[in-house]
This record gives sequence, structure tokens and C-alpha cells, in this order.
Amino acid sequence: MNRASDRGWKGKLIHYSGFIQFLDPAIQDLVGPADLIIFERNVAWQEALDAMEYWQGMDKPVCVALDDAYQSLPWSNPAHKFWHVNNEGEAFKFLERGITLSDGLISPNRFLLKDWEYCTKGYYIQNFAPPGIWTDLPPRKESKEARGLSDKIVIGWGGSVSHYDGWWGSGIKEAAKRVCARHPEVVWMICGNDKRIFDQLPVPFDQKIFQPGVPPEKWPLNIKAFDIGVAPLFSPYEQRRSWLKGIEYLLAGVPWIGTEGEPYRDIEKLGTLIENGEDSWEASIEEKIKNLEAEQEEAEQLIPVAQQGFLVDNQLDVFSEMYTQIIQDRKEEKGRLPGIHHVRRKEDAVD
Repeated sequence: MNRASDRGWKGKLIHYSGFIQFLDPAIQDLVGPADLIIFERNVAWQEALDAMEYWQGMDKPVCVALDDAYQSLPWSNPAHKFWHVNNEGEAFKFLERGITLSDGLISPNRFLLKDWEYCTKGYYIQNFAPPGIWTDLPPRKESKEARGLSDKIVIGWGGSVSHYDGWWGSGIKEAAKRVCARHPEVVWMICGNDKRIFDQLPVPFDQKIFQPGVPPEKWPLNIKAFDIGVAPLFSPYEQRRSWLKGIEYLLAGVPWIGTEGEPYRDIEKLGTLIENGEDSWEASIEEKIKNLEAEQEEAEQLIPVAQQGFLVDNQLDVFSEMYTQIIQDRKEEKGRLPGIHHVRRKEDAVD
């Protein structure tokens, strides 16, 4: 929000370990001037709830921001144990209490907001990309040459350890096997820190590459080496993701295929969304390979559209409007007694 200083906004980032020390004079000086406090994700301990309630007692709206469905984490996700097993799921119980205590939940997924509406009101805003790392990217040819892949068709994907089920449940693994048997020039580039996906991909070893996780500023350079990007989803958990993979492919000018559903609903006309299934994934990948030159040309032409729509600097007004609405909602609800319905006088009503 510091980029929106000309709109009257500025922000400060405080680590959790400092935020919970709310009585410390230095923390008071940091948080005290705030008009809005947003707690990112880990409302998992009583000390977090105490800090939230303390600042609410000083008439400051405190919201929680989530972009992950902690309530439905699969067992394959290492975080499942923390949220639902350790100490009989104490962390998730604190999260539920924290969201209930909050003045609203901010999320990039409508399903996620619907899940939590029994606890608090929701504010929908998508994840956007930082501008500095997604502009002035090298040409695809240069990125492939740097990796010794000039003569290959690179099908790429990257993600965290929370995407494992998508590769098992979507049908993309068997589709990859069929496509590689038909196209020896195809190479699958699996990026990130979940080597299980790479190890279990049933294609010849010389038709897959593992790229370990890189710093955020280097990630776009990896995507730029993709000829085709994929974004498989599976299960209610994955239908509660954001559109981030889709917009990253668009910003890099990469033709892409994704599982249809909520995460990519708002950008469905800017990519190819399909029903899950081995046959549908195979057919869609084959279609991209067949028309690769035209697909890539179209994707490159979409880059200016993607930059305008998906870089955060071009969406500052969206954030400003949402933050203003949260503050206004808090003011309107302050002091209302439970069970009392408030109506405006007739002369105050607006058509």
C-alpha cells in the first residue's frame, strides 16, 4: 500500500513475534497509528487472539487474510498434522475462534469466503503479482537456450508441497505418459520443493527435469522457459485456491491448461480450462502441441492485457476501496446491540 501513498494509504509489515508483544512501547508506536490491521494466516495461538482483541478494544478493525483452505487440508499436505492432529487440532480451533473474533475475512476465493461465513463477513480480492519481477522478461528462446532445451517442447509446472493430490486425482499423470510416448521431444519441467511429483511422474527419465525452488525474483525466468503451462486441480481443497498459477502463465506469455472450477473462473477466457480426466488432459495437451506456434503468439499478445489486469500496481484502487469498506463497516457496526435491527429513517433513504 505504500505505492498508494498518493491516495492517502501507507502500510507497515510487522512479524508475528513482534505483533503479539502489543504492550511493548515500540510495537505500540508501530501499530497505534493504524486505521486497519490485517492478520495474515497464522491465527493459531491464544496470544494471537489476545493481540487482535487488544487492538479491537481501541476501535481498530482487525481482519484475517487467508488463501488456503486449512479446514480441508488433505493428509498429503504436511501442514495437515499441524492444523488437525497436533494437540487434538488445537491450532485449527484457535483459527476458527480468531476468524470469528475478526472484523472480516479477506480471501481470493469465493468458496473459501462461503465456508467461513458462519464466523464473519467476507471480503473478496484476488492475489496479484508484484510488478518488478514480471516485466522485461527475456524471450522464451533465450530462456530455453540457457537451459539446453532449444530442441525440446517444455511442459512446465511449479508449486509448493500442497499440490500433490492434484497430480494424482486430475488425470494428468497418465496423460503425461501417453504424450511422452508419442512425442520424444516433449520434456516435463517440474519446479518447486515437492520432488514426489517429479519422482512419480510416469515418463522416461530423460523426458523430465526437476527444478528446485528458487527465490521469488527468479521464478518468472523459469516459467519463461515453458512452452506450455499446466495447472491441475483436484478435490474441494484445491477448488479453494487463487488464480495465481493462471496469471503467472499469462504474465510470462505461456499458453496454459487448467482444471475448470472456481480458482480460474475469472480468467477462463484467457486460457484453456478442462474437465479432469486422463483423456481430456491428453487431448488438450496434444492440441497445444499441434498448434504451438499460434498458441504462443496469442499468449505473447496477451502479455500487455495481463500486466494491466494482474500486476498489483495497477490494482491499487481495488485495494483502497476494499480497505475503506472494511473500516466503514466497522464504524457502522460499532455499538449495535445484538438482536436489534437498525433501519434508516425514510428521509435518509437513497433510491
